[in-house]
This record gives sequence, structure tokens and C-alpha cells, in this order.
Amino acid sequence: MMMNNLAPLERLNSKQIPVLPPGAPALLTSLTDPSIDFMQMAEIIGRYPSIAARLISLANSAWSAPVSEITSLEMACARLGFDIVRSTSIALAVAAPFDPNRCPAFAADYYWTSALLAADGSSWLTPYCTSIGIESPTARAAGLLHNLGLLWLADQLPREVQQAIELSREHETTYLREALREIIGVDYCEAGRRLGEAWKLPEVLVNAMAYHADDDFQERMGGIASLVGLASSMVSALQRETDWSPPDSRLNTLGINAANADKVLQRLAGQLVKTQELAKTLFS
Repeated sequence: MMMNNLAPLERLNSKQIPVLPPGAPALLTSLTDPSIDFMQMAEIIGRYPSIAARLISLANSAWSAPVSEITSLEMACARLGFDIVRSTSIALAVAAPFDPNRCPAFAADYYWTSALLAADGSSWLTPYCTSIGIESPTARAAGLLHNLGLLWLADQLPREVQQAIELSREHETTYLREALREIIGVDYCEAGRRLGEAWKLPEVLVNAMAYHADDDFQERMGGIASLVGLASSMVSALQRETDWSPPDSRLNTLGINAANADKVLQRLAGQLVKTQELAKTLFS
């Protein structure tokens, strides 16, 4: 049987998992270390010339608008700040193996806006968590990677993802996860789980990728799935321009009160346009 005649899920299963750039797992581990300082961060990122170059370029871009020219990685890290350097370095590392442009309906700036804001939201919610202990850099990485499975699907099954995106746009009550399951047989959460396990990512990150949208699993996953799911629901509401209602089950699991959750929502709303511009600068 010809490969193109296989069902979408069989075709996905028949493909090799894309390979992370050399050293990327070590980079992810380093960037989720809460004790790292600016000089250590610059030293680590300096081992990855392509990422270092992109950070220096970003620091000199109109988005950053520096007063004077940024000529070193250390200056770029200082200019951009911890959060932006962590998020963009991880994003650039994990995006490298994929070409989602094969799927015309895939909007890279929308995708990365969602990922970057989910990273911010997950990190900003962490101090308000009273029932679980999660380090802010780990929460940031989990939020950033939560929808990575969609990037893989768009790269490997562009025609089917195109159909799923069009279906979700035509029917406002049909979410993309549902459309992907209907057309491919898996959604981006399941694809993310497969990808994370194949890449041997830390279990906490794999759990966030796999279960952030599943209420039945969130509490069993140590809280990280609930945290990322909460942040993701805020970001989705902002991007869809709809009202956000705090899901009581997730707030209870995390020990976050509604007032503090609303503070994070408002902070994300204030960051939306800036993050959209960042996503366009990096990935358009």
C-alpha cells in the first residue's frame, strides 16, 4: 500500500519523530533552573550560536527599541530580561525541527502568541499556588511547550491539520482539539505526549503537554497540568476576545483564589499586543 493511502494516524505513526538540535535537552534543563543568573544564562546560550544571534537581533529590533546598539549576548540578555530570554531561547530550540508553513492555515504568529502568553501566565500564577509547589521557570517552560504537538502535526500532516483548522473556524462550537481527533484520530495533546516522551523531556513537562486540557487527568498530574490548563484557558479567551470564567476545579486544585487569577488575566491582557508583536518578530 502506498504511504499516501494510509489513514492519517497510521501515516503519523509511520513517521520518525523529529530530532531536537544537538544540546537542546541540556539547554531546556539549564533554562528551567531557578538559580541561574544572567552571566550563567549568557554563557549557556552562547554555546548555541543560532539562538544567540537571534537574541541579539531581537534586542536590536524595533520591538525592543534599544537606545544604543546591542553588540553582545550579555547585553542582549540584560536588555530583554530573564523571562523573554528563557521563553524565546526555548521556543527557538524546539521550533527548529519543524516546518509548519507546509500547512497554509497554520498561523505561526497566533500559535507563538498563544505559547508565549501561556508561558507568562503559568509563571505568573505560580506564586499564588498554595496547594502545590512548582518552580516558576518550570511553569514557564511547561506553558511554552503545552501546544507543541500542534506544531508537529502541522509539519507532518499539513493537509489534515488544514482541514481541522477550517472546520474549527466554520463551526464556533467545534474546538480544534475535537476537529483534529475527528480528522486525524489524535489531538495536539496526544501528539505532544508522544513527542515529549520520544524527546525524553522531564515528566513534569510531558504531563503539561498531554493533560492540560483534560479535567479528568489534571489533578493526578501533580498540578502542573491544572496550572498550564488554567493559563491556557485565559490566553484562549483573550485571543478569541471572549469572556473568561475561572474554572473552579482548577482553582481548587491549585489553591488559587479567583481574585488572584483575575489579576493574572488582566496582566496577560496588558501583555497581549506586545506578545503578538514579539511572535511576529521571531516567527513570521
